[in-house]
Amino acid sequence: MLKTLRAVAGSLAVVVCTAMAATAQDSETLYTCVDAAATRTLEIGATVCDAAPTDALTTRMEADNLQLRTGGLVTEVVTGGVAQVAGLEEGDVIYRVGGVDVDSNVKVAARLSLIEESSDTVVNFLRRGRPYRVKIRRP
Repeated sequence: MLKTLRAVAGSLAVVVCTAMAATAQDSETLYTCVDAAATRTLEIGATVCDAAPTDALTTRMEADNLQLRTGGLVTEVVTGGVAQVAGLEEGDVIYRVGGVDVDSNVKVAARLSLIEESSDTVVNFLRRGRPYRVKIRRP
């Protein structure tokens, strides 16, 4: 199923296109927080920590063609916030913002703070080990 969503939440407009398919293995935890106490709240309405791969990911990576990336693991999504409207979910790993790789929650927050008015910023993330992206724009 292909899902396309355009919405405005807060001061950011979001467009998201994703291919959705689920299997029983998709419920496995593929990433955890390096330090669950070291989280950062993002302007887009999500909380992230530094992502660490689990044994489930390393076991399934080659056979299921899953990706291993460093970045910010989404641990919470604010209801009605830009992140939720864009389709981000708990468990997603943000690994690139505006074409620049980010390998920590600090870098994710720093890159998102640079979003300018009237320009699209692409946020790349993994969901269940597979790549997706959303475009975020300040009106």
